[in-house]
Amino acid sequence: MKKYIWITIFILAALVGGAIFAVREIMYSQYAGAEESVQTALDTTVLQKVRDVKPYTGGMDGFFIAGIDELEREVYVWTQAGKVVAQTYADKGLTEEKAIEAAKKPVWAQQLVRKELAEQKLKPMVEVLHATPGPVVPKAKTEFQTAPSKFVWEFYGTFDNGEHGYTYLDFKSGEVLWQIELPQSK
Repeated sequence: MKKYIWITIFILAALVGGAIFAVREIMYSQYAGAEESVQTALDTTVLQKVRDVKPYTGGMDGFFIAGIDELEREVYVWTQAGKVVAQTYADKGLTEEKAIEAAKKPVWAQQLVRKELAEQKLKPMVEVLHATPGPVVPKAKTEFQTAPSKFVWEFYGTFDNGEHGYTYLDFKSGEVLWQIELPQSK
């Protein structure tokens, strides 16, 4: 009987270990190139200490790096293909908490890419699953190109109608620049 218990424990441990390994590999595959990007940001910007690194795809494929400078001020840096494409201090825009509040009570921006967007009903976000600030890269073709502050907050989450989608807010004002609902596959 003891033999079967030990075999069962061994098999369960192997399955759990394999699952942890698989999840780790999937997570790290999203961060391919992150180490080089972080080092470039540390070498070429005011960034002194890194606190967070996330993939960023809002108009570019790169990384969002958050950290502090030598005076302990919060700094945001974005990289693409191992090069710094933008940087700003966090206090130049809304905090993540205030931006989430704005996404839950959205207001259309005065400067919209397409004026007909103002006629569409805004969808409040009831659950934010992903929040990342991002730059408006000049050569990128995005629907939020008119962001007055040249930075946006990108939110992915659930709208009040239960559908998932993205909301892009101006980094400073919190006004909605673009919203897209993603069709759910059933």
